[in-house]
Amino acid sequence: MPSESEAFTLIFHELFPKLCRFVEGLLNDSGSAPDIAQETLLRLYRFGIERIPPPEIRFWAFRVARNLALNAKARSANRNRLLEALTRLFQPAQANPETELEQADSAALLVRLLQTLPEDQRAALLLREQEEMKYSEIAAVLGVSESKVKVDVFRARQALRTKWHEHHRTTERRKYMN
Repeated sequence: MPSESEAFTLIFHELFPKLCRFVEGLLNDSGSAPDIAQETLLRLYRFGIERIPPPEIRFWAFRVARNLALNAKARSANRNRLLEALTRLFQPAQANPETELEQADSAALLVRLLQTLPEDQRAALLLREQEEMKYSEIAAVLGVSESKVKVDVFRARQALRTKWHEHHRTTERRKYMN
């Protein structure tokens, strides 16, 4: 009878490629599939393979992989939605190729501006806007008071707005000087 680590090694070698293919098919993204498959098997190891009847291990792993893949897909959609919402907030939408290029530039600028925020403000704002968490939930995640979260979100929004407008004023000045 193989030891627990030997049994896990066998399961890993059998399931890892299958989980990768499954997740890649779900997400249409081969880049994140190995990470999700690895996380699935790590969770299996932590949970303990002895706690799952052997015929059900495969089903357990695929169910967990599916849930992790769907969570990753939702996070990606939330990130995209946040960038689009913030871009729309600062710039009215128009439909032409030049405007689309400007919007892509605006989204890239917004990502750069988010990176300039202090970590606590950035984390609070992303959890609020991207993950749509309540202030109390953000406070629990970050281990701070709810009032600190409210202040951090407010300051992050203010700082983004200020930096956004400063960037555009500077850009306009450069256009007129040339």
